[in-house]
Amino acid sequence: MPAIEGLDDSCLQTCVVGSALEGMCVGLIITNNAGRVVWMNRSAQSVLGIGEAEARGELLGKLLRDPGMAEFWHRASEAGDVAVGEVELHWPRACQLKTNASRCYSGKGESIGRVLLFCDVTQEHSLRLELSQEATQRLLDMAEGWQADREARPQSGLTAQELRTLRGVGSGLSNEEIARQLHVAPSTVRTHLKHCYAKLKLASRAEAIAHAIRHGLA
Repeated sequence: MPAIEGLDDSCLQTCVVGSALEGMCVGLIITNNAGRVVWMNRSAQSVLGIGEAEARGELLGKLLRDPGMAEFWHRASEAGDVAVGEVELHWPRACQLKTNASRCYSGKGESIGRVLLFCDVTQEHSLRLELSQEATQRLLDMAEGWQADREARPQSGLTAQELRTLRGVGSGLSNEEIARQLHVAPSTVRTHLKHCYAKLKLASRAEAIAHAIRHGLA
């Protein structure tokens, strides 16, 4: 970085850091241990609707007009080193904020105040909601398709007794057990199964079991 006439390195670093903090898209407020505002950047002033001149030296808790942000700051003030959360801001404009309040320490490890950081994540929340709604709708569409498939395909062309027989096969019952359940002869069960195989294009009992399970008949 080229030297600037009239500024030594320490002054230059201070100017650069100050400009960077002032221009952050994240809101930043620094208070002393008593909770009085020492400094706040432009983003913080814009999001909270507070001017730096009116804020400097004032208790931050009294300046926060939005109940959600005021409650977060109150909890953060009573917490330990760090407090994080999400605030649904309603004043001066509606938005969603991710918030972080951390205690500041001197080089000797002494507490000298707190810093409040917050980031507007309204667009991120909206995108997550849209994606969630889209995913939910896709699942609902798939569920409707599965239900229609379960209700239509397995019963297509089957008589009531053939369908009951297929259910019995899918449940792992033998022909004799199905016969007792349906109050028919085992030979009748075998006939029903032959009809099921032909109508559903199944080649074996194993395929019949798989078909019944796949379509919710078991």
